[in-house]
Amino acid sequence: MNSSHTLPANEAAQRIVRHFQAEGFSGISEALIIRLRLKEGGMETVEAAFERAEKQGEPAPVQQFFEIRPVGHFSDFRSYEDARAAIQSDFTPRLRFGVPRVFFDAAPVVIDDVLASSTKYDVLMKLKDNTDDFAFAVFLNDPDSAFLDYLGTHHGNDWEQIMGKFEITVAALGEDLI
Repeated sequence: MNSSHTLPANEAAQRIVRHFQAEGFSGISEALIIRLRLKEGGMETVEAAFERAEKQGEPAPVQQFFEIRPVGHFSDFRSYEDARAAIQSDFTPRLRFGVPRVFFDAAPVVIDDVLASSTKYDVLMKLKDNTDDFAFAVFLNDPDSAFLDYLGTHHGNDWEQIMGKFEITVAALGEDLI
C-alpha cells in the first residue's frame, strides 16, 4: 500500500510478504520490521521481570526494558501511518511476552499468536542474530484469518511443521535482508 513514510527497510518488508505468499501463505499481506535495543538490565533481570508480570497478570514491561524502532513496513491493506497508530492494540500480549526471547535468543526465533485476527500481528520473528547491540525482527499479519486457520491446510496438520518451515525461512531471509 502506498505510504507517505519511507523507512530504510521498506523493500525488505515487501520481499518478506511476497516470499511468504509464494510459500502458500497467501493471506500474509503485512510485514513490519523492527529494531530492538535493550535499554536497561541484562538477560536475567529482564526475564525475571517479564515472568513476574506474566504470573501477576500484568502487561509485559516491554517499554521499560526495550526501545523498539520501526525500520521497514509493507502492507497490501494499510499504510505505515495506520499501522503505527494501531501498534498498541495490534502488538498482542502473547507477542509482547516473547520480546525477551526475540532479543536474547539466537536466530531464528518465532513467537506466534495463533488466535490473533484482523489487524493484530500473528507472528513476531527474529531475522538474524544481534548486530551492534540491536536485534531485528519482523511482525507478520494475515488480516483475514488467524494462524490457527493454517492448521490442516498448509504443510500438513502439524503446527510444529509449519513453525519449523517459518524458522528455516526466517534464517534465510535474515541473511539477505538486513
